[in-house]
Amino acid sequence: MRSMQTEMTSGTKPLETAGILCAYIFLAACCLAALFPAVWMVLSSIKPASELFISPPRFFTDNPTFSNFARVLFETSIPRSFLNSLMVALAATVFTLVVSLLAGFGFSRFEFKGSRTLSASLLFGQMMPAIVLLLPLYKIYSRIHMIDTYQVNIISNIALNVPMAVMTLTAFLSGVPRELDEAALIDGCNRPGALFRILVPVISPGIVTVCIYTFLNTWEEFIFAFNFTNSAQYKTLSIALKEFKGQFIIDWGGMMSAAVVIAVPVLLIFLLCNKYFIKGITSGAVKG
Repeated sequence: MRSMQTEMTSGTKPLETAGILCAYIFLAACCLAALFPAVWMVLSSIKPASELFISPPRFFTDNPTFSNFARVLFETSIPRSFLNSLMVALAATVFTLVVSLLAGFGFSRFEFKGSRTLSASLLFGQMMPAIVLLLPLYKIYSRIHMIDTYQVNIISNIALNVPMAVMTLTAFLSGVPRELDEAALIDGCNRPGALFRILVPVISPGIVTVCIYTFLNTWEEFIFAFNFTNSAQYKTLSIALKEFKGQFIIDWGGMMSAAVVIAVPVLLIFLLCNKYFIKGITSGAVKG
């Protein structure tokens, strides 16, 4: 009997080892597939024009150059667009956080007529494609003379991100015991004081998650920025990339260099806040 169990155990170990090895190979292949476009973008940004159009294409370059970056930074509107995107993303993130925090506090702490219906309607706002809202929003913005302004991009991105932010913070606040609010009220705090002094530190992972989600969505938003802004003064980075595409030719070196510039803030955010973002998502999933 023991010998049979030993044979079965020894027979399963190679199978387990093979399964683990296959899993690692599969994960490595997925990582390579995910990283390949980013690596190709970086390498293409430092290739001279003569190497960008050779056939067959080469992965590495023999003569790396940073002239594409110099041209992008000093001869195009990319720096101005970078500041525009940064300002719009920061403003949209701050306003979205304030609105969603107050709304989440109301949904999680108060029962009023229509609260469930209103809370469920946020799902419809999240599922609504942006292209469907484009025409009615354009007519509204045209009538109030808001086309081609900073405000139009900020307000549009707030409207896009508020539903998801409200649902996330509602889930976090619902997981916090109401006894904390009651203790704060007994100690002399009012409702806003209890929210910002007591609850906000407790749900900080959720706040970080909302901030990262809103900032990245706004930073990469294209449809509204493309249709609601016309002049270079208000264009964001996602629109400024079109400058490198002409009628008959595409400046691939400049476009890849500009794409690297756009990707730097996103990469820094993920490197610095990755653990907080994952913690916020997992905590919200458990509490929700």
